Amino acid sequence: MKYLINIIKLMIVIILSTIIFGTLSFFNILNDNICSIIQIIVLATCIFLLSYSMGKEKEKNGYIEGIIQGLITIILFLLINIIFKQNITGSNLIYYLFILLISISGSILGINKKTKV
Repeated sequence: MKYLINIIKLMIVIILSTIIFGTLSFFNILNDNICSIIQIIVLATCIFLLSYSMGKEKEKNGYIEGIIQGLITIILFLLINIIFKQNITGSNLIYYLFILLISISGSILGINKKTKV
């Protein structure tokens, strides 16, 4: 259930950031390249924070939570690519690896920064 809630939060952030940055790009307020970079930063930050919060809930093996969260996100993105009939390229695979590494590092930091009571 916690993975589903995190995926819903992630999808809300993705949809809102796409609407906001798409609008800014449409009215030429921001360059298309800048919008793409900002969207990647927003996505990475969101995935990191969600994995961080999941890592704080675990007692040990936080990296497993990061791997699970990252793989669920990657599978979701792969399904979106399949639905819209886009080819999977090498840059997509690097992007998915980036998502997985961000997710793992967030959960590892979350479990390491946990305060002991």
